[in-house]
Amino acid sequence: MDSQIVYIKNQEAYDELCKLREQTNLFLASEERFQRVRELVDKAKISYANAYLHEELGQVRLDAFGVMCYLMDAIMLFHGRYFKRGTKRMLEELAALPIEEDFVDNLKSVASSKDILELRALSKSLLLFAEGHLKQEKEKEKPSESLSGTYEEMYSNWRNKVEEAAKQNNVFASFMNMCNLYYMFAEISSEVAIGTYDIMEEYNPDCLEDNVSLFDTCLQKYEAVYKTAGIAVKHFRGVDEFVADYLEK
Repeated sequence: MDSQIVYIKNQEAYDELCKLREQTNLFLASEERFQRVRELVDKAKISYANAYLHEELGQVRLDAFGVMCYLMDAIMLFHGRYFKRGTKRMLEELAALPIEEDFVDNLKSVASSKDILELRALSKSLLLFAEGHLKQEKEKEKPSESLSGTYEEMYSNWRNKVEEAAKQNNVFASFMNMCNLYYMFAEISSEVAIGTYDIMEEYNPDCLEDNVSLFDTCLQKYEAVYKTAGIAVKHFRGVDEFVADYLEK
């Protein structure tokens, strides 16, 4: 990408190189690169998981190597750069970025480690640092009419199931329903400022009635968001009333 061209035999090949350089520069300056960054972090997590699945020192070293490579590329790309000087000078290029010395030190420690547990711990530290460093703060939308129907979907999908699970002392069903509720809130809150809902932090496998109360508390909090957006919760006395309302639209 950055080599100085001193001789050209084929003008078409040179033109293609110039085009590739232009595309690369545009990509490095674009928002699209952040999707690639997320993909690299996901690959690093797979290598990290493999480090716990493997038991041979040599293989765990290779897994840690995968974590390192994916994260180093992700950090460079996040800052709109790529490595230019070869493997032996990668740490110099990383050190020129606004990253903590501990990250670079941990990279060095991986290379010198002789212990599987240490390699796993170092890989975890690298991942945790990278996730914090690569985090993008995105301005969220204010609650609006676009939320309409989400409260009702949560209620109809899981409210009665959570209560049924409590009556039957079905811990698995309660767990699954509360997780599903959490992920719906998480999906909405990734785009809209609806507050935080610590559902699985407060989930109680020992008293499933507590989960019913937790479910209702979350819905009450979300109903307040509905009111902020000027949305009224729709209640139906039965299926026929719901169908009639649905067909009117």
